[in-house]
Amino acid sequence: MLQLLINGLIAGSLAALIAGGLALVYGILGVFNLALGQMVLIGGYTTWWLHQVMGVSLFLSILGGMGTGALLSWGVFAVFIVPFYKRHRFLPLVTTIALGMILDGLILLAFQESPRSIITEGKMPIRFMGTYLNLPQMIMIMLTVLLLCLFAWVMHGTAFGRRLRAVVQHDYAAMSLGIRAPVLHRLIFIASGVLAACGGIFIGVDMNLSPTLAFPLTIKAYAAVIAGGKGNVWGAIFCAYAISLLEQLVVGVHWFGTLYIPAGFQSTVALLVIILFLLLRPQGLFSSTTRAA
Repeated sequence: MLQLLINGLIAGSLAALIAGGLALVYGILGVFNLALGQMVLIGGYTTWWLHQVMGVSLFLSILGGMGTGALLSWGVFAVFIVPFYKRHRFLPLVTTIALGMILDGLILLAFQESPRSIITEGKMPIRFMGTYLNLPQMIMIMLTVLLLCLFAWVMHGTAFGRRLRAVVQHDYAAMSLGIRAPVLHRLIFIASGVLAACGGIFIGVDMNLSPTLAFPLTIKAYAAVIAGGKGNVWGAIFCAYAISLLEQLVVGVHWFGTLYIPAGFQSTVALLVIILFLLLRPQGLFSSTTRAA
């Protein structure tokens, strides 16, 4: 059981990176990016290509992957979001679906279907309190926690964070106070792309990158956002960890002593979470949580 909790922590750290940025974008712009999973993979594949093919150091390769995520999200925002979301908030759903299909084809064309791993050495498991972890997993968990702590400090301890929260509450009122809301919109979307790229790097370090991962990653991120309360960043992060733990428990426990659910059904947990919350509590768990700017 403890091993399942550790596995949930590892998977939740990945999901929290992606869902946190997605929730922040929805809180400010009110739009969903359905090409999110493909952006995650592009960040990971770029890091793999720089490190394994070009021979660049791991640190610089990670920076390159994050930079690619930033550039890609900037282009997506300018071409697929800005011209449409002001006309209707649901139009980006259509444009980002089309973008996701385009990126799926490009990923397959560039990297084929073979699994790719950013790190091929140093993954020997370490026994810890009856569980097994490898060093890259430990490092990625700690870095994720540090990144979330840094995000919390920026949001709640800086003037920039106060401007962001003001834009989240009412962008037109924020602009009347001299806050450049359109610039913050772009910055937040780029930040979500960087977090998505970090998620792809996490996958490439911990497991293997595969083009088939894009859709499950997108679904899990949206499940966390819906369950946490659309636009509630910390609610989405909490639910990302909770859903990841639930996935581990569903396939890792022998229910009623004999019933064993195959691992292939793990990805259906996020779909069930979306359906149940939309039916029973569409506002999410933490929708009533507000904070003054």
